[in-house]
Amino acid sequence: MHRPAILPNGYLALCRKNPPSLLVLDQGLKPPPLLPNPPAARAGPPRRTLHTDMGALLDAQPDGTGDLTLVVGGRRFPVHRAILIARCDYFRSQLEGGFADGAAAELSLPDADPAAFELLLRFVYTGAVDIPPALAPALAELADRLLLPELCSDAQAAVLSGVSAGTVVGSLLWADRLGGSFSGLLSALRAWYLKHHEEVHREAPEALTRLSAERPDLMVELLLSVARSAKR
Repeated sequence: MHRPAILPNGYLALCRKNPPSLLVLDQGLKPPPLLPNPPAARAGPPRRTLHTDMGALLDAQPDGTGDLTLVVGGRRFPVHRAILIARCDYFRSQLEGGFADGAAAELSLPDADPAAFELLLRFVYTGAVDIPPALAPALAELADRLLLPELCSDAQAAVLSGVSAGTVVGSLLWADRLGGSFSGLLSALRAWYLKHHEEVHREAPEALTRLSAERPDLMVELLLSVARSAKR
């Protein structure tokens, strides 16, 4: 006879090996308490990354570690000179190129949008930033000016992803005015207009009036493109 066992329902189970048999008796027994679960292993600290650490350093400003202040539209941004030099060609040229600004404790960007610059600074420190559609155009311009092509490209993509019938003409005029590194965006906006021209005519006729007044040649180009696509 093997060792008896008390089942969870209080029955007594008896088993025999030779010949094999099982006898279950209702004895009204109380089953033994279950063993407690072992304590969960204590989780270690979250894995640290360069992205999060650099973001925390930026968020901690001013903490006394910064050695340069950037003044943008009346706002002051304490920063670290070495990080700006390593991450941004514009600031490298300003701070290392023999300019008088190289030794200055403050550097001004009077024509920059401070909200867009705050996003740009986070990109410089961490390599990534969430771009609100409303700030995408200003950020794209500022990134182009400060020689950050990757951020400029990301901001242009945000402009394109947020385009609508009511905004496409304004975005077209803006990208056309800037030219240069915005030529790819201009082509993409033209393609969007051609695909949605009926929607634009229906929902934003005042935008077309603006387009014909500010860039009649661009208006003609778009109308001709619409006509050509209609014949295909």
